[in-house]
Amino acid sequence: MNWSEKLKTPFPFYLDDDRKNIVFILVISLFVVGFLMVFQPSFSHHGPLTVPQKFLFGGVTFAVLFLDIIVLPKLFPKAFDNFTLGKYILITILHLVLIGISSTIIDQLYIFPQQTLWENIKGANLQVALTGFMPVTIIFLFLKNKMLQQNLQSALAANQQLEKIKTLKKEVTVKPNANTPIVLHSDTSETLSLYLPDLLFIEADDNYSTVVWKNGQGIQKKLLRVNLKNLETQINNSFAIRCHRSYIVNVHAISNITGNTNGYKLQILDTEHLIPVSRAKGKELIEKIQQLQNLMELA
Repeated sequence: MNWSEKLKTPFPFYLDDDRKNIVFILVISLFVVGFLMVFQPSFSHHGPLTVPQKFLFGGVTFAVLFLDIIVLPKLFPKAFDNFTLGKYILITILHLVLIGISSTIIDQLYIFPQQTLWENIKGANLQVALTGFMPVTIIFLFLKNKMLQQNLQSALAANQQLEKIKTLKKEVTVKPNANTPIVLHSDTSETLSLYLPDLLFIEADDNYSTVVWKNGQGIQKKLLRVNLKNLETQINNSFAIRCHRSYIVNVHAISNITGNTNGYKLQILDTEHLIPVSRAKGKELIEKIQQLQNLMELA
């Protein structure tokens, strides 16, 4: 995975609700105060700070993080949709820039007015960088671990639902009927007829798609000149899920779901294939599996 793809991978936007985030912000702010208590004199551009001054910088940290984490998502909700690693890096830079500007103003007006503005700019931002390095690293590792735990829990729940689906009545299927073969048409008038329960997955490469299914003769493959969106429309079945821009997978063919910080991967029954789930489709896939389980239990 190159850097461009890594920056587009999903990343949690801090904690689950505002109350938890406010407590989280308070803890970070107190950490900054504690850090200044212990280490600030060794690198400060203006010598040791008084205790009230240290709490002042802790207050600045709280105010900036409150603005960025609590207020901005409410003012610009679309900007925080589908939060990614790239967006997390940008908002972390915004934290540091705003804290640096605020610290410069405090230094210039109250703490070290005899220095030039440029000296206070350099000194305040150096202090922010050195003070912020540790909490930024800790927050990143904490959130990454949080995302890993969420994906593992979701994968475990989805696997349990898959087991229930496999034990429920096989005849509960959205049209076409499981006993009626579906016919897939290519752009070159070539056709492929198969039963939907036999379908494992479809892998697309531009305008070509490889259909993979299993019958009495084992694993079968056929390359068709047709894009994935066209095939998705032709199949039109709730058990066939578009989990990635390049894949359609049959829910009945998923033997296991694994989760990590990059999302989910689907193990296909009786094969070595691991199908990726795109960041935009992860939540939809888990919800779809739950819906299918509920559908079959009601039948």
